[in-house]
Amino acid sequence: MIYLANKTVSTFFLAWLCGVDALIVSSSVKCNRSSRFFSTSLLATASTTTHRRRTEASRQTSGISVTIQEPWLADYSTSVRSQKKIQSVPSKLRGKDVSPVHVAQAVLNTFLNIPSVECNAANVVCALTTSAKTLSRGKRVNRKFNTISEDLQNSLIQTIDILKKLVTDKRLTARQLCNAAWAIAKHVEYDESLFSRKNDKYIFVEDGSNSYSTWDLSQQQISGDGTDKHIDDVLNLIALRMVEHLDQTRDKRYRIKTGKRAQPGELSMLLWAYAAAKPRDCPPGWEQPRRIEQLSDKQSNSGEDIDLVTFVDEGQKFSRESKSITNDSQHRSTTSKLFDAAAIAFCQGEGAAVIESEKENTLLKNCTWNELSNIAWSFATRGAYASKESEAVMTFIAKEATRRIHLTQSDGRSNKLGILPRDCVQIAWALGMMESDNVSVGDAYVHLVDAINDYWITPSGRPSSQPLKEWKCADLVQMATALAHGRLDNQSVLSAVYKEALMRLSSRNGLSISEISILLWSQARMYLTKKFGAEFAEFPSAASHALLERMGESGVKMPPQEQANLAWSLTVLEQYDDNVISLLQKIFHIASSCQEGVIQLEHAHQLWQSYFILSADCPEAVESVPEEFTTYLEHKWNLEKSRCKKSSKRHKDISKTLDLMKVAHRNEYDEDVDVAIVLEEDSAWTHTAQSDFDIKNGRKVAVEFDGPHHFTVMASTGQQLSSIERGIKIIPRVLGHTVLKYRLLKKKGWTVVRIPYYEFDRIPRFASMEIQRYLQRALKTHDKIEFSGVDVSEYKAMPSSRTSRFD
Repeated sequence: MIYLANKTVSTFFLAWLCGVDALIVSSSVKCNRSSRFFSTSLLATASTTTHRRRTEASRQTSGISVTIQEPWLADYSTSVRSQKKIQSVPSKLRGKDVSPVHVAQAVLNTFLNIPSVECNAANVVCALTTSAKTLSRGKRVNRKFNTISEDLQNSLIQTIDILKKLVTDKRLTARQLCNAAWAIAKHVEYDESLFSRKNDKYIFVEDGSNSYSTWDLSQQQISGDGTDKHIDDVLNLIALRMVEHLDQTRDKRYRIKTGKRAQPGELSMLLWAYAAAKPRDCPPGWEQPRRIEQLSDKQSNSGEDIDLVTFVDEGQKFSRESKSITNDSQHRSTTSKLFDAAAIAFCQGEGAAVIESEKENTLLKNCTWNELSNIAWSFATRGAYASKESEAVMTFIAKEATRRIHLTQSDGRSNKLGILPRDCVQIAWALGMMESDNVSVGDAYVHLVDAINDYWITPSGRPSSQPLKEWKCADLVQMATALAHGRLDNQSVLSAVYKEALMRLSSRNGLSISEISILLWSQARMYLTKKFGAEFAEFPSAASHALLERMGESGVKMPPQEQANLAWSLTVLEQYDDNVISLLQKIFHIASSCQEGVIQLEHAHQLWQSYFILSADCPEAVESVPEEFTTYLEHKWNLEKSRCKKSSKRHKDISKTLDLMKVAHRNEYDEDVDVAIVLEEDSAWTHTAQSDFDIKNGRKVAVEFDGPHHFTVMASTGQQLSSIERGIKIIPRVLGHTVLKYRLLKKKGWTVVRIPYYEFDRIPRFASMEIQRYLQRALKTHDKIEFSGVDVSEYKAMPSSRTSRFD
């Protein structure tokens, strides 16, 4: 009541506005299997003493003073009442025949129907997180055909637009920003059509060579009418605010200041959100994004517009140079800057060196196992390695995880009370991705896998009968993938994984089609043949039998990725029994009768390699493949092999030396031959090579320089590391893709001469005569090379041990 001019005047009560510092609902955060499940409970908190934002505008109307309030600045008590309305929606609808989508829509609509003067930033975040958790529960019930209705999509966009305004006005705390990003990522995870970054659709964009079709964001603007623009804008704004927050909460020496700051769990949740919503464009080890090709002209002339499948962040290029470590912040996306800022915060600016210090107050050392593994997963899924900061934090995580495992062992804690396999395996997987991307963490990765072996497989110095029986199928698959991508030849771990996988193939609730496919690919990638153990001899046939049974019982179609991987893997392993042949026949039948009318070129290349080898080694497996399909595969393979290539530095050194030795050759020839030499049929010495490559009845020699990524990692166990320190030479094993390339070249009439890096790199670059001597023995170039009147090199065959004076 307001008394004015001796009269009592009844007026409406106007809610006065008071901003709150934070109001976060209790949330249980669940990641998908790629990121691993992690739960972070954020207690409901509120502050009534800070950020009193009241904007009062007074006006005089008939002698009455009225206070006008701004929206989204409700005080604590008003905000709590609004919060309860939002949170009560799921419980009111519980037990009714209502889908999670409708519950999520009801949550957002309840929020949107509350007057804006009765809400603040905490209520916006509450609505988004409650809606996201509702959808997440529904996804666990039914993972197929998850789609968001148009009404929910509209409500979500309205809520995101409100959030964008509040983020722009800097009204959210760090905790609220992390929660908001998580909620948006969860919505995108549930329905990938919301965000093109996670969408299955694509457009065809012809490149200059007309050899294939590809796609990226630079070829198409994000539509302002759809959800892409709204989601992308708010995620970029949140990332920018978090970068500012992380910069403001540390001093010039990168030490964390006292006061409010983002906690490890919050940053872990934030990084997961950006990795899930904006994952890497290139798969591990690839130089460019995936490419799509149409199988017929009819499809390309349909006139239908096909949406985008993948994004290219502004300033990012897909070349081998982009994988080098750089600090050029001007050409890095906002998301990449966020990951760098988080890496500095976790390591307190000192990178991997922190692990050697006595400091216990670094954020990363205070992380739980759950948070450590999810941070590693996020960096790997995002592919955020292109800076010194991100490389340092991954090294830190590897060393910290190893330290904790050793500490648990020394304390004598049991496995059940100690460490979950999925945490350690996920960290190993992330480090394997780094190695595949040519970003090394040194021996930290090796020691972590050794620690995993010591803790689970050989805790008493000897492997138990079934050491991994408590591991989930996903853990086994991820461990195999980690070692395959990282090229880490830890035979103890690999053997235990495949022995356990063999036992689970016969179980109905065991390995899925996708998991079996990944295990076979990992075995082929590492070239684990029967000579390395009975489990590797049995697995291809047993896996093929299990796949045929699963496909026959459920009628599930095998996705294109699995088709290509399986055909390639079984061809590399060369174990052709009835089960393998039947599976190969089925794969090529499905691939050649593709109903979608499109094919990913990388899959086409894998299928062609497999078909070409099988047509000679196991013709029964491919005898029914249509000719037009094989013609298409061959055409695309030839176009791929004729593309412009870039030679490595060591390849150029070999070419220069051959020029000096007067050996005619060509670089980067057909079939990706590093150095091609053509000899007359009766030539005895390589220096008689012909410059004319069109001669008939000539002998073709392929000189292949094999760098480190063609071999397993030499120091794969602590025992091998100590052996190397004692001077014992360990020869790494050639990987499966290199073995297959040799087989392809030999079947096309090439004689392959390998120049492995561990031999060639021992010769100093300045020692030109030594390089000539090496190539003289490897290629039989000359009977005698005279460097001077007294310095003469006579030909001697390369010894079987392939040792040199530099060994």
